[in-house]
Amino acid sequence: MAAGGMSSSAHPVDSARDYADLCMRAAQEFIHTIVVVDDRATYGELEAITSLVEPGAVIAAEDSFDEPAGIAPGGASLNVAVLTDASADIGLTCAVLRPREEEQRDGTLHRRLVRAARRADVLVLDWQLNDESDGQAALRLLSDVAQEDKRGQGRLRLVCFYTSHPDLDGVFGAVERHLGEAVLSSSGPGQAYRWIDCGCMRIVVFAKAGGITADIAVPAIALEEDELPQKLVEEFASLTSGLVSNVAVASLAAVRADAHRLLTRFGSSLDEPFLSHRFYEGGPESEELVVRLVADEIKSLLDSADVRRWIEPTAIRHWAQRYLPDQIKLKPKKGERILSKVELVKVLEGGAYYGSAEVTNQVNTGNKFDLGKEYKDSVTEILINEGGDAERLDYEFARLTCLARNDSSPFPGDRSPILTEGSIVRGRNGQQVIYLLCSMPLCDTVRVGAPRAFPFVPLKVVTSADRYNLVALSPEGGQLHLAFAPSNHYDIVRHTFAGDPGGVVRSRRRKVRDREQFVFFDVDEKPWIWVAELRFQHAHRKLNELGAASSRVGLDEAHILRNAGRR
Repeated sequence: MAAGGMSSSAHPVDSARDYADLCMRAAQEFIHTIVVVDDRATYGELEAITSLVEPGAVIAAEDSFDEPAGIAPGGASLNVAVLTDASADIGLTCAVLRPREEEQRDGTLHRRLVRAARRADVLVLDWQLNDESDGQAALRLLSDVAQEDKRGQGRLRLVCFYTSHPDLDGVFGAVERHLGEAVLSSSGPGQAYRWIDCGCMRIVVFAKAGGITADIAVPAIALEEDELPQKLVEEFASLTSGLVSNVAVASLAAVRADAHRLLTRFGSSLDEPFLSHRFYEGGPESEELVVRLVADEIKSLLDSADVRRWIEPTAIRHWAQRYLPDQIKLKPKKGERILSKVELVKVLEGGAYYGSAEVTNQVNTGNKFDLGKEYKDSVTEILINEGGDAERLDYEFARLTCLARNDSSPFPGDRSPILTEGSIVRGRNGQQVIYLLCSMPLCDTVRVGAPRAFPFVPLKVVTSADRYNLVALSPEGGQLHLAFAPSNHYDIVRHTFAGDPGGVVRSRRRKVRDREQFVFFDVDEKPWIWVAELRFQHAHRKLNELGAASSRVGLDEAHILRNAGRR
């Protein structure tokens, strides 16, 4: 199956053997490029020495990919032809950099690798580059790429050390120490499968088959060049595995595969009409219009690729076989209850239960109960492993569904949030900390020339046990439960802001201890800290609720009628 494109005859989900294979297929749809750095890279066999060469004679081009005759390699060579052919066989593009010693010293290798890595999904490094001791060159390259990825908001990255070094435990330990606090988890020492998890980055250590490692009793995963690409895809799947993650990965793959359709719809012939539209309607809203049109077209691409298949019943069954025990012990309010995996999977697959499903208690097969009544809000806690935090996971999913942005780095680079419909901000009313939701219609948040009064609806901070309808992380990272209930239009407050040269109210960056904040300043220089931005539909619904509360009609009527309507 070629990477980066859906099969026209069958969906990859239909061919998946199990959950691991399902996730691997999703990863293979996405992964495109491998960049390899190895000073022993060569095409084919090393040339045999057939004659002596007199001193001063020209023997070979210095930048040849073939190992100069008569020079014994310090480690196993890398057969570029075999590696690139094997990569192409599964739809991957593989680029190989063979650095010279001077390129390691003068920064050329650093510049090339960082630029290439921006477009690469997988990075493969030899441990000993040009015999620089203790893998120092490889560790520097790892740091360079990791820092670049961090500036790009932590892109997904698989790094593989593919080496013939005899001390793989030493290599593994040096990498782990070098990464320091970035390491979240790792394999134990002395294991053949050596891996390090750093969240968005995963590092693995493999041995070159036929290298020095193969001659000594060191547990290792040794791979030939033609075996490496497929193994890298499987490892990349460890970064992206998950039902919801598979949808995200497959969606990106679908956009890549059908990019030509997007470019056809948004061709250069539309430049003049767009510029004409911009002349009449203004800059910011015209630019936002094109972005929304592109986003809508991307949704059409995803529909065409049928990406929702990655979370349909077949995928759910694979997930359940991987993660659920044969019997699930529930924690009901009364009596012991055990649910079979078969029945739970049937409930999860079904699309029309809507929170009400009669299931059988395996303790007493004659006893049936409604799972939805037993767990009124969520069944997450019976789906996760022992010790999992169901409440936190439900909170994160809720946050994902209602918020478009809510983190300390909402935009890459120097961009910062603007004040718009659905912006949540935090400020003070005297000594009281307050949260406000911007209720200014979207069309009025642009072309802000003279100072303009923005309407806000107060949000009440409550606990998870109270009634709430919005969740967000505070600027300090704490969980917020927010209640939006505008019963009266006079609850609305107004604060006046001036626009920037682009006609929008833009926040300023402010460093606070170990994190950045984005702050709006009104015309009185009062600070309002940006917290989050609602998804467009959520923001629009809140405005609709506000409009309904504001347009209600006061009516004098008989008390008996008023009471009857409240029953």
